Amino acid sequence: MRRYFQIAAIIDILLLFWLFGDPKVLLNSQIAFISSLLVVLGSYYGYSRLVKRSVPLEDRDYIDRLEDRFDLEREEVSNAKELFEQEKKRIKQSGNLKVLRQTYSGFLSPFRLVGYLFMIVAVLVLIRKGWFDTVGFLIGLAVVPASAFVVALLPEEDHSSM
Repeated sequence: MRRYFQIAAIIDILLLFWLFGDPKVLLNSQIAFISSLLVVLGSYYGYSRLVKRSVPLEDRDYIDRLEDRFDLEREEVSNAKELFEQEKKRIKQSGNLKVLRQTYSGFLSPFRLVGYLFMIVAVLVLIRKGWFDTVGFLIGLAVVPASAFVVALLPEEDHSSM
């Protein structure tokens, strides 16, 4: 996660230099960047709490089920369509409400909702003051997915030496 924030900061600094001439666009881009970063932080925190709460570290069977959902290591599946149909049937039997009930705290994290609330209030204030610039706001929002894209392209870090 630290690597992600470093890349996001670098992209944002480049954006600052690029948009330095127009204060209205610069203000919109920075407000959008901060609010989208708050949403990402809230999402990360909410889902990490969900995982920590629901996964006992000693339960190897649970981890194996996550890594090999289709049990491909133990049995040979000859037909991909058959595998798809089995998984579709299993999802229907388990019920989407059950899954929703177990994971709602991740996507309804208070921290994530605060990030969205900040974004909505910021947009409304900018509109009311007459300072809202759509292009600048969208440019600021684009920093977060651009950072995620750059992190995905970079090679994995080796944490074994730490």
